[in-house]
Amino acid sequence: MLPRTVVASFRIALFSSLRSCLRHICHTPHWSAKWPTVSRARQLTTGSHSELEGDSPQPEPPKRSRQTRKVYTLDPTKLTPSDYVDFSTLGQPYVTLVTQTSNLENASNALLERLSATINARGFRDGRFPPNTAGFLYYHTPPYSPPLAGEVRFRITPSPDPSSFSEGSDLLMEHGVSWRIPLLSTAETGVKRYTGLHALLLQDGLVTPQLLDIAVSAANSVAKTGRGRKICIHTTALVSSFGQGCSLRLGEYNGTCLTIGKNTVVKKHVESLAQFRVPDGIGGVQYFPYQGSMICCFEPSTLPEHAGRRVVVLRVLRLLDSDPIRPVPPPNKHEYPLSALKPREGQLLMTIRRGKLQPWSVDVDRGEIRNVIQVGMGRMLKILYENLELYGSPPEPVF
Repeated sequence: MLPRTVVASFRIALFSSLRSCLRHICHTPHWSAKWPTVSRARQLTTGSHSELEGDSPQPEPPKRSRQTRKVYTLDPTKLTPSDYVDFSTLGQPYVTLVTQTSNLENASNALLERLSATINARGFRDGRFPPNTAGFLYYHTPPYSPPLAGEVRFRITPSPDPSSFSEGSDLLMEHGVSWRIPLLSTAETGVKRYTGLHALLLQDGLVTPQLLDIAVSAANSVAKTGRGRKICIHTTALVSSFGQGCSLRLGEYNGTCLTIGKNTVVKKHVESLAQFRVPDGIGGVQYFPYQGSMICCFEPSTLPEHAGRRVVVLRVLRLLDSDPIRPVPPPNKHEYPLSALKPREGQLLMTIRRGKLQPWSVDVDRGEIRNVIQVGMGRMLKILYENLELYGSPPEPVF
């Protein structure tokens, strides 16, 4: 038996602990002048903040959810209100491409996972789609062009009603041409995010397996520049017919142009477009008195001096406010016909050749010319003549 002094000390310590515990309960913020219920006690001991019957409601943290955007077809003749999507101010909207074999009720369906796609807002300065980008994704092959030139576009419409499709207009990138996902860019080796897009195109009968095989081969042949840099086909100037609008820039470097044929694609890094050689006190330099961006198109020349030959000229369709045409100071004190050389909408692009003012032109059959620029452009533009024989030519420019 313990001594009485030990027992007394134990009782004093026990009562002191109880008083301390009661003081803690009375000062706790959960104290409501009565003993806590079992459910509240469980909350206090586990840290749970779930709302219980008889307790004051607790605000729930906001839930972050990804908006579901479903596209069932890319055929503009089969669209329904369910295909209507809104990409406004988004950088990489997420889309589920639904095929007939997809099972939306089964979240673990592996096929459904492969049919998901992220749409990139390429071609916009801030990397986001502009406001009011609401409408329909659809597949489009430019007129008078081979199937290999097909692309997905975005048609902005005034309502989700597919009947408003004809009232809408295609979304334009900042450099003035239609926003698109070219078939070529979806076929690049290593790009798997377009698997669902291919499945939907095949289901709609908009492409064939053979065409996809051709696209893979063609895309890989032009995937990189001569310096090994990857080409962004989304924003590159793509040309598949005469009269088709494309974006080019006047200046030291004019950009990359891809000409699309029936089974092949030719790549050309366009440099010194319309420039001419002028003295600079040392020898000579390439010069053009203006720089800036424009929408233009290649045309077969009908000028008398080009009669009987396959000569291509360049027509200016529209000047771009985002990169306006502005003068470039000459490297010498010579005077040049600045007014005649200034690009104007609706007119042929002019240059100076052999000291004479004349339209910029390329003879596609003059392979013996030593000018590398001319030879490369001729090889590229020769495909447009081949497409002309196969698919015809638009009566007026299309862009």
